[in-house]
Formats: sequence, structure tokens, C-alpha cells
Amino acid sequence: MFDGADPASLSDEVLEVRVLGYAAQITALTAEFLSLVAELGERESWRGPGIHSLAQWLSWKAGISQRTAHEQVRVAKSLRELPLIRKAFGAGRLTYSKVRALTRVATPSREKELVNLALSCTASQLEKAVRAMRQIDRGYSEGGELVTPTESSARWQWNADGSLSVSMTLTPLDGARFLAGTVRAEYERTRTAGDPDLPSVPRNAPDGELETEGAPDSEVRPANRRDLWKRVPSNIAAAVVAMADMVHEGIAMPDLAPGAEILIHSGDGVEQAHLDDGPALSEAELEEVRCGASMREALSRRVPGRRGKLALLGLGRKQRAPSKAMIRALFLRDRCCQTPGCGRTRHLHAHHVVFWSHDGETELDNLILLCGTCHRALHRGEFSIKSHGQQRFSFHMPNGSVIEVNPPTRAPGLWQPDDQVAADATVPVGGGRLDLGYAMEVIYAVWEWKGRAAASTAAA
Repeated sequence: MFDGADPASLSDEVLEVRVLGYAAQITALTAEFLSLVAELGERESWRGPGIHSLAQWLSWKAGISQRTAHEQVRVAKSLRELPLIRKAFGAGRLTYSKVRALTRVATPSREKELVNLALSCTASQLEKAVRAMRQIDRGYSEGGELVTPTESSARWQWNADGSLSVSMTLTPLDGARFLAGTVRAEYERTRTAGDPDLPSVPRNAPDGELETEGAPDSEVRPANRRDLWKRVPSNIAAAVVAMADMVHEGIAMPDLAPGAEILIHSGDGVEQAHLDDGPALSEAELEEVRCGASMREALSRRVPGRRGKLALLGLGRKQRAPSKAMIRALFLRDRCCQTPGCGRTRHLHAHHVVFWSHDGETELDNLILLCGTCHRALHRGEFSIKSHGQQRFSFHMPNGSVIEVNPPTRAPGLWQPDDQVAADATVPVGGGRLDLGYAMEVIYAVWEWKGRAAASTAAA
């Protein structure tokens, strides 16, 4: 089956057998691949400059689209708690499409029946069954009663480590409005595919050629895919911050509105710079915020002879920033966050490679676009940027090594097929005939019986 024969030389029967055999081997390899992904996610060794999630690392290093990678990471994590599904997956009997559907509803107490169902139907039939299960399960308590949501509420507080905690409980309608706004904010924050602002070649390699014009029309992919942004990100922190930035920049406020502006206290009389009525800021955080123009500094000094008394010298102007013309030129040059592997195109910061506080000039040779996350990582010392003149830059790890812009991908050598994977492992049992209503009735009857049995055992 794996002799490398020309497909055109094979008979119809042999060709069909080989297609199914390769499908089974791909399934088994995918199961092993996802187990490695789950372990990589557990260790978090993927973290690095410009890499904000394991899915983004897979997109950068393995050439997988971020949407596909996000789903693979979700499935990989779910499989750790589902040994029966994991075993059938590794044997090539449950395809990735079926496993992806099962992990949306599977639990350790349910997976036996779900595996039996999946083995007897096609992937599209299983998707229908899973959708039906989610409709049945949604909105009901363990006792089978409809859950009445509470009124929307939210609380916030500064933590001892300087971070801000926000806790929200929203009604279904308020929650849907919040998530819809989150998806829109995430779209604007991370959109790259088909974006006319996306450069056709990377711009941050020391030896690369600088583009003088945008990508040709033939190289710009259309952004009319309706299914690209129908999912809510699992980690919504960055999107919520983006929502706040949009409101901050888009809504005018009276001058006397201290809560609507980022106010930082500093000066000779202040022991440590800190947010107004908030936590202290590190030097790295101060350097980061000074790169932008979204804060004011309240300068103070001590009053002689009055211990602990500070005199407010005044509110400084918003920090020095490039002109609008320079920002437009910078955007035309960089188009997106220049950190290798990132590529975000919205809510970018104009960063001084040689810091403004270190007498760095506000010139294009010293400016580069970074997203907020990469900007913070740079000021924390997680990576550095070097200028090579003529508006060329390179990125480096703390040990000085250059961060690759486009890591190469290649097929592994010396691969051998798994002889224990049957050639027809992916073929549904019984030809894939399924009565969805009857299947749901039987499965939920079994789960109800198992629940009663578990309850009676616990009571005894």
C-alpha cells in the first residue's frame, strides 16, 4: 500500500483500498499529533516574543491556519479527559472530524455511548447528533429544570500584585451583546487574511528588500469568507482591551473626567510611579506607556518641612508621539506588527527602537509598529530589536540569537505506517445508517439510567 506507485497505474479497487488505508493512517497520525500538542500546551514551552497562544505558534511554525489550530488545541486538551475516544482515535477508527464533534459534548461518563454512536454513523450524521445533544443539554439543571438567569452584574478591583480583576455575570441577552462586541473587537485586532494592509513579504529581516508599494492586487486574498469570524475566542482578555481602546479613542470626554484618562503620578517626591488611585508601575511599564500618547503624567515634589506632603507641579501634556504624516508613512511601510509570527494589523503602537527616554529620535529609522502585547513583552525584556539602517530591523532573543521570520517546514524522514491500523478503520459500522430520533432516545435513556444508578450507589 505504501510502495509509492503511480496512482494512475492502479485499478479502481486497489485505488479505493489505498485511499481508505491512507485515511486510516492519517487518522492515527493525527491522534498522535494532538497528543503531542496537548503535552506542548501543558508545558507552555511554545511561549515567546510575538507568540500569544499555542494556536499562533502552530500557525507560525507548522503552517496551519490559526482557525484550524485553535480547534486542534481545543480538541487536544479535551482528549486528555476522554480515554475511550482517545483510544479509538489512535486506532484510526474515529476520524478527526468525528472526534472534533464528540469533544463538544463528551464527558468521561458519556463517552462509551458516544463512541458506539460515532462508529456507526458518518461524520455529517454525527454532527447532527451532537447539535441535537447541545440543544437538549443547554439551559437545564441536573434535575431537568430550566435555569433562570440572574440579573447582569459586574465588579472590579485592583489586586495586590497590581493586576486588575473583573468579574461579570450577564443575562443571556446581555451576554450575547457582550460576546458579539468581543468578536468584532477580536476581528479588528487580529484580522490578517485578505486584508489589503497585509504586506506580501516580511519586512523585518536585516537582509530583506524593503517594499515601496503595497502588495499587488493579485496577491491580496479576498476577505469575503462568511465563516471566518463566527467563533468567540476562548481567551477574550485582548479583545476586551481592544474594545476599551476603541471606546477611549472614539468618544470625547470633558476635561474634568479623571476616570476617563490614564493618569500616572511621578516626580522627585514620588517614591515609585503609580496609576492615579491605583497600583505602582515598573520601569518597563513606564517605558511602554511613554512610547504612546494615551497618558498624562502628574509631576510632584516634596514640600520642605512638611513630612509626607507633596506639591503637585502640574499635569504634563500627553507624551511625545509621531505626527499624523509620520504615522501614515510608518503604517504604509510596516502594515502590521513586525514581531515575527505575530502579524496583527489593528491597535498598533509606534515604538521607538532607541527609547524616547534614552534620546531616541522620532524618525522612521527609529520607529517600528508593534501590537500592544508584543510592545509590553519588549519592555519586559523578552526580546529586543536592532536597527540596521535604511529602516531595516531584526528581532533577537535575550541571548542575542536572531528570531526567524519564516521558520521552514519539512516532512519527517524514516516514517513507517502503523501495521495495527486497519485499512478500513474509518468506514462506519453498518454502512452509516442512522435514525437520529431513535438514537437520541436510546442514548439519553441510558444516561438517565446511569445517573439513577450512580445516585442510588452514593446514597447507599
